[in-house]
Amino acid sequence: MPAFEYSALDTTGRRTRGVISAPSGAAARAELRRRQLAPLTIDRAGDKPAASARFNLPGMARNRSMPASARLLMTRQLATLVEAGLPLAEALEIVAAQTVNAASRRILITLRERVLEGERLSGAMLAFPGSFPPVYRAMVAAGESSGALGSVLDRLAAHLEKSAALSRKVMTALIYPCALAVTAMTVIAVLMTAIVPRLAEQFDSMSITLPVLTQAIIAMSQFLQAGWMFLLAGLAAAVIGLRVLLRRRAVRDRLDRISLSVPLLGGFLRRVEAARFARTLSVLLAAGTVLPDALRAARKAATNAHIGACLEEVVAQVETGRTLSSALESARFLPALTLHMIAAGERSAALDSMLPRAADQLEGELESASSTALSLLEPAIIIVMGAIVALIVLSILLPILQLNTLALG
Repeated sequence: MPAFEYSALDTTGRRTRGVISAPSGAAARAELRRRQLAPLTIDRAGDKPAASARFNLPGMARNRSMPASARLLMTRQLATLVEAGLPLAEALEIVAAQTVNAASRRILITLRERVLEGERLSGAMLAFPGSFPPVYRAMVAAGESSGALGSVLDRLAAHLEKSAALSRKVMTALIYPCALAVTAMTVIAVLMTAIVPRLAEQFDSMSITLPVLTQAIIAMSQFLQAGWMFLLAGLAAAVIGLRVLLRRRAVRDRLDRISLSVPLLGGFLRRVEAARFARTLSVLLAAGTVLPDALRAARKAATNAHIGACLEEVVAQVETGRTLSSALESARFLPALTLHMIAAGERSAALDSMLPRAADQLEGELESASSTALSLLEPAIIIVMGAIVALIVLSILLPILQLNTLALG
């Protein structure tokens, strides 16, 4: 049965919006009147384009996707409703009616219509790849195949909540260092464009040879004053060129491989990928997915192309009969403790319960490492910016000290 989005006035005169199922628009209006609502507008779900769509540039089409926060809320609500025993189509209708974001509501209504037509939820999500990543769809498909969609959605929502909490924590911790860096750069810009040029005019009137440091600072100040537009244009061109290069698979794969070999950064990236892999695999196995299929889905969660290629080899080795722990050991991106935990899970036939522990342990280490790195970022910014300001001040003081020496001599 088609779904309609409506806007109506209730008995108190307040405007209300929602979704209603009816054979036709006239039947939808009749149903609204039966509910003591005065219909204002009724539109077939999915037919009405977004008001701003005609004004969007081609590169802004992604704005019609479901935001990450809306996806998290939708997953949690849908998990609760499905576990409570509601039919999937009815649960989607309830969640859509409670969704504020217009684009997200239209996506949910479209999913409901496809489910009513007999399509699986994971298959319906294929129409919205920007809203539902491959690993998300793979988890939903695993839940549908095992008949435990509610529990899989619950685990998926918990995973999304943990990721969102970590992201919020990092963003909150970055606010002060970013503000400090902006303030320091503003001070440096004022010194280089306002203070140094005036002092340079004073030094030009003196018959002295300026120190090398002072000459370098004055030359840099003149360049910033005369060529700041060229500098911004070059920076913009570099950013655009880098984005174009990153679209090439060969370049992206090479950069991913290089990033893993960078000291400190490489270890951190490996742990990020390991935690994501362990969490995704644990959810899929708990949903009843067979190991090779779960590994294929977990590979899609890898953001590093080199690690993704390594996981492809792991899948091939597991399908030939090799144990998961030995195949992952040859991939060389999981920590030794995680490999031991996976091996213990295989020996005890409790891999689905051991993987969540490994994921918790890895995520705990990542949170600790992130907190340490962010705590060191603030003093690092102060030291670097302080050193730059000190060089500028020293370049100003050196000619003054030279003049005092000449005067005393």
